[in-house]
Amino acid sequence: MPNPDGSPRYAPDAATLRRRLLPLLAARGPSGYEDEPVRAWLDLAGEFADVHVDPLGSGHAVVNPGGSPRITLIGHIDEIGLSVSHIDDAGRLWAVGIGCWDAAILYGQHVVVLAENGRVPGVIGTAPPHLNDGDSTPKMADLWIDIGATSRADAQSVITVGDPVVFGASPVDLRNGRIAAPALDNRLGALAVLEAARATAEASVTAEISAVASVREETSYHGAMGAVYATEPNFALAIDTTFASDIPEDGIEHKTGDHRLGSGPAIGRGAVTDEPMARSLRTLAKELGIPYTIEAYGDESGSDADAMAAVAAGIRCGVLNIPIRHMHSSGEVADLADLAGTIDLATAFCLAGGTR
Repeated sequence: MPNPDGSPRYAPDAATLRRRLLPLLAARGPSGYEDEPVRAWLDLAGEFADVHVDPLGSGHAVVNPGGSPRITLIGHIDEIGLSVSHIDDAGRLWAVGIGCWDAAILYGQHVVVLAENGRVPGVIGTAPPHLNDGDSTPKMADLWIDIGATSRADAQSVITVGDPVVFGASPVDLRNGRIAAPALDNRLGALAVLEAARATAEASVTAEISAVASVREETSYHGAMGAVYATEPNFALAIDTTFASDIPEDGIEHKTGDHRLGSGPAIGRGAVTDEPMARSLRTLAKELGIPYTIEAYGDESGSDADAMAAVAAGIRCGVLNIPIRHMHSSGEVADLADLAGTIDLATAFCLAGGTR
């Protein structure tokens, strides 16, 4: 179905995108514990492609194997989280962070421990601010998880040290086609690479397209590195999220660029990205009428591209980022129109055979 201006529309409609996104959000898994979201992703990808899981746990979907050139689309599927590090005599759980955290947003949050025998709900606790002297900002070491246990033995009956912990919030539909949920960073990117691959399959692409739901991006980039070693792409495109600028913080555009909800994908340019790829993405976006912004990197992009570019003899990498508000919180907010635009642009890049 074309856009109103007559240009191609490869992404499904908003209702379909939401329906396919929800199982990815329901399947929880921080870095190192991604089995559940990878399985959910493979269930969707298996509808149109050959799928498999690599030794590190990343999910792969291959369209038109043996085609040329080889293009790999990578969207990491892990999320930030915690890991239970200690259970004290009172049955309180203590934890260390998985990925980049601001402890101030954790106090009082509902969380879920992904225990071996099922999910265990809990709440992040710390000393009430009334009892703190001076700086009352909580630190990660001050926070503990209350699961209602009465003793160490009680807690240990359901929890094991090393069990991962994630936010307990559920997705919420907001006005104007926007959604709030934990783990939009980066279930959005994981869905984008999947839907772009689906669209190329339906369009009889000549290139070989490998869509990858990569693991461990929030901690090490290991999943993406292993994936491109295996797929040996001529071009690799990382799809992730970036900081939305339409929040009440003075000067955020000066730090991160102007990427508002509804402004489309942010095309990365910098020391890590391949300039001809970035140029081709901009050209395609203009030709197809896809809104976009440009995100400049002084050094690292903060995405899987940082590791992929240095694999083997070197990989030509590009980056597309979807703007979200409140990154690394329980209420990340995104516009599904930006997801659709990202899918459209990634699909067009694949159908064009990569860089022109």
